[in-house]
Amino acid sequence: MVIFAALYTYDPARTDISDRRPSHRAYLKSLNEGGSLLASGPRGGGALLILSADDEAAARALIDADPFVTSGIVTDIDLEEWTVVYGPWS
Repeated sequence: MVIFAALYTYDPARTDISDRRPSHRAYLKSLNEGGSLLASGPRGGGALLILSADDEAAARALIDADPFVTSGIVTDIDLEEWTVVYGPWS
């Protein structure tokens, strides 16, 4: 498995983020329970997700199914392979 960091940027004009948050969090919970999502949380204007996947295409598929992505709340995704040197995933 490869670890990926995904930085989400949210559309600041969207007023429905709170309405869609339950489905987004339910999706992330399912990824976490399945072992694909190692950590996630909000950051200024978006979120950071740490994913475990076979390759970049698999990581991208996980992201593409996120309700925040499918609804257009996420306007930009910076997805990069992340080499963990220290910590629980090293």
